[in-house]
Amino acid sequence: MKYQIVGILICTLLITNVSAVLGAPAEQKTTTDKTETFVYETLSDQDGVNNVLFTSNADKETPCGHLIGPNLAPNPSFEEGDTLPIGWTYDPFSNGTYRWESTDPHSGEKSIGVLNLTTYGWEGVTWVSDFIPVDYMTYSYMLSGWFKFIGTPADQQYIFFHIKEYDENYRALGGGGYLYSYTPEWTRSQNDTTYMNPHVKYVKIGLGQEYYGTLVPNASVEVCFDDIYFGVWNTAPNTPTITGTTQGKIKTLYTFSFTTIDPDQDDVTYEIDWNDNTTQITGFYHSGEAANITHIWGIKGNYTIQARATDENGAHSDWATLSVTLPCVNTMPTNTLLAKLFERFPHAFPIVRHLMGY
Repeated sequence: MKYQIVGILICTLLITNVSAVLGAPAEQKTTTDKTETFVYETLSDQDGVNNVLFTSNADKETPCGHLIGPNLAPNPSFEEGDTLPIGWTYDPFSNGTYRWESTDPHSGEKSIGVLNLTTYGWEGVTWVSDFIPVDYMTYSYMLSGWFKFIGTPADQQYIFFHIKEYDENYRALGGGGYLYSYTPEWTRSQNDTTYMNPHVKYVKIGLGQEYYGTLVPNASVEVCFDDIYFGVWNTAPNTPTITGTTQGKIKTLYTFSFTTIDPDQDDVTYEIDWNDNTTQITGFYHSGEAANITHIWGIKGNYTIQARATDENGAHSDWATLSVTLPCVNTMPTNTLLAKLFERFPHAFPIVRHLMGY
């Protein structure tokens, strides 16, 4: 009689647990596509284009910091050429006067200059370089150059550094720049081009003067440029390595290790997406130092951890992934009779044991 009761009990539990477990499918977790968000500061909305405002740390005594690449600017000191400096041109239909000589160059024998600025607006009077290939998915770039005013400008008459952006088909994508106010001595700009649109494949450098006032600029004022630098100043970290458990249980704390090498030996932070609607950004770690971060999941399922490294200069690595499987666990109250039954018959009822978590 008692064996019949136990048999009925086992069958009842089997049906109940199969219905409970199989009737509610495990929550599915999918990897969220990562789309870069680029923050722009608008200098002008002309033609509906947002323009990057580069940060500037002008310092005429020291070289550009953290430079690791050759100068990509063509003919940067403007010494080479016949009728024009090689690699540079201008709009022949503008009202500006374009000079390629100077009695006071910063170095060498020549510099370039612009004057006869008679209108105000975004384009102004500008020298423009040839196309320069770039890779903003991997590198950050620095635009630097020496400049000075000859003559006293009107209020809001500025020196202008400009980067114009193009895609792989040489189609214009916009651009941006930085304005400098009056300086009668040779002074160096330093503009960090870290946060750029990744679709940009080529750039052109523009050097000139702009006017944004309500009156008129001083057309006799000349702005001179010399010793231009445009090149790589920072390299993105390598794609991180994620190590840790790939199978586990819910409601259990696990530790994962995130590691990367930064080619410039910059410190890095890690942005982590745990694939359960939670993300976090760590503090800074040295290049090669492991960041050991803990996490706990509350719902069974398959999760894909994603992480990328960002160096102290803002360059991002590619995303790394690690898949983690968290099978279901027993969340029902322990049944004393069943526990004793399973202890007495350790090899019996394997399906029930699995479903019950014993």
